[in-house]
Amino acid sequence: MAKKEYDTFVLSDLASVPEEQEIELIVRDLTPADRRYKYRSTYVIALVSRSESKYPDRLWIRLGRGQLQEKPWSVKILRELDKVPKG
Repeated sequence: MAKKEYDTFVLSDLASVPEEQEIELIVRDLTPADRRYKYRSTYVIALVSRSESKYPDRLWIRLGRGQLQEKPWSVKILRELDKVPKG
């Protein structure tokens, strides 16, 4: 199975992102099966790690203004949440 790629925005300090704990994130799917759904955002519960090889999928981190970090993290999506963002 091919490695999936996601990205997410981190609006706080990168050091404050908890690793290897279940956290709620908004991720965008960069490699959907149907490319019409590329960049579709989804609320998920996931495990993340700064190590690129710890979890099965790749997570690209973007800072508040969209700056892409040089190295990807790894992510394991545990489940999707049916949640509407606050306005």
